[in-house]
Amino acid sequence: MNHDSMYWRKFDSHRSEGNMPGSFKFSSAQFLADIQATAHAIGADYCPETTRRMLDTFTDGFHNGAVLWRTTSKPSGALNYRFYERRSTDTVAIATRAGLLNATDPVARLIKTWSGLYADSAELCDFDAAAGLVKTWVFLGGMRPVTDLLVVPGVPEGIRRHEGTFDKLGLTSVRHVAVDYQHQSVNLYFRTAKGFSPTQAQRFLSLTGAELPTAAVLEDIREFTAPSGYTFSVTMTGATGKIERVGIYALKLPAGRFPTIGDRLEEFFRAAPSRDDEEMNAIAWSFGAEGMQYLKAERSYCGRLVELMQEWASPMTDIGSRA
Repeated sequence: MNHDSMYWRKFDSHRSEGNMPGSFKFSSAQFLADIQATAHAIGADYCPETTRRMLDTFTDGFHNGAVLWRTTSKPSGALNYRFYERRSTDTVAIATRAGLLNATDPVARLIKTWSGLYADSAELCDFDAAAGLVKTWVFLGGMRPVTDLLVVPGVPEGIRRHEGTFDKLGLTSVRHVAVDYQHQSVNLYFRTAKGFSPTQAQRFLSLTGAELPTAAVLEDIREFTAPSGYTFSVTMTGATGKIERVGIYALKLPAGRFPTIGDRLEEFFRAAPSRDDEEMNAIAWSFGAEGMQYLKAERSYCGRLVELMQEWASPMTDIGSRA
């Protein structure tokens, strides 16, 4: 592909002053300054008191794990932050003790069921810069058969019934699962068996009734997803299992290169500081029914995120870090 084409953009993302490799250790004071500045830059809501509470409640996760920023192309999209744990930690129990979660929350119970399936699972947390804890993830310790997750007691029948559909689409292996407390939704993160193609995309998007995007978007996805297989997400309502959205992920974009992402996400990548040993920028294309389409963006903050993703064999675009 001609790299001067319309299908990608190049611009300088911001890297914080004094950020020598390996020099930065997570600091609550620095993070609070960084999140306030980043939220202001992209016009996202921010509550310093709530953010301090999250940092105090999950202090080990922020100091020992890998931390990243996240937002979307939606004009009112929240600024999120996340930590990836390197060890088995019961973050749901921590959140429940702190009064952030109700132990009877149905999606909280489901994520606890899934995190208990494998001894080497690790829980991760997503936070909203204004609202606090919004999501719990589980890294399942490697690629796992989706059937393992669907047959255990406690999985709603509406979610369980998709097993045959996933199998027909070749969606058989899952690395992460997650639940969203605000929307009471459930996410499965599959690893596809081969690289992106429009034919494959049409089959995947049929899960929501979404139509194929423009040729320019399809070319962006082909160009920036890992050629040997990529992360594909399915978002369902927790109560009924209705598939609301699907997503296609391009993890660790090549340095300085981005697909067409629009002004808001360009500002996000410029403003959100990456103080990590190695930058990790990521884009995901999200598709839903009735023409709903938007972009998600992620950017490393600290904690050797790329190293952790390599350990987890996450499919990354950058040829120097592909797994």
